[in-house]
Amino acid sequence: MRLSSILRCVADMTKKSSNLPESYIERAQEQLSWRTPLGKQYRRAEIKRRKFRYTTNRPWTQQFYQQNLPGTYRKKVFVEPIGEWTFFKGDRVEVLAGKDGGKQGLVNYIVQERNWVMVEGLNCHFRNMGGKGN
Repeated sequence: MRLSSILRCVADMTKKSSNLPESYIERAQEQLSWRTPLGKQYRRAEIKRRKFRYTTNRPWTQQFYQQNLPGTYRKKVFVEPIGEWTFFKGDRVEVLAGKDGGKQGLVNYIVQERNWVMVEGLNCHFRNMGGKGN
């Protein structure tokens, strides 16, 4: 079993939480580079992008497309996939290590493709946008 083939597809939890058809998710994520002309004299062939960088943006959003623009390739992120997920949205968890160690919170968001679990009130990045120049 190759880990790279597992990480190329959209995770099950992402599909289930979206409440969208799987065919729509695949169509929204698809980036087609080249397709043979239509005609019976041509063999059907398509060149598509297969390697995506998964982040906190869902695969069917415009932000995901902006991060994975056609023609841009990023360094591979090595992630060992977890076989069986025991975390679900809404679970109460306690952080064991890091600067937020010992704090408790509710699971708000899961990125199964990168093994990320976002806890409500933790993992915060505060950004001032459009404020005054004080």
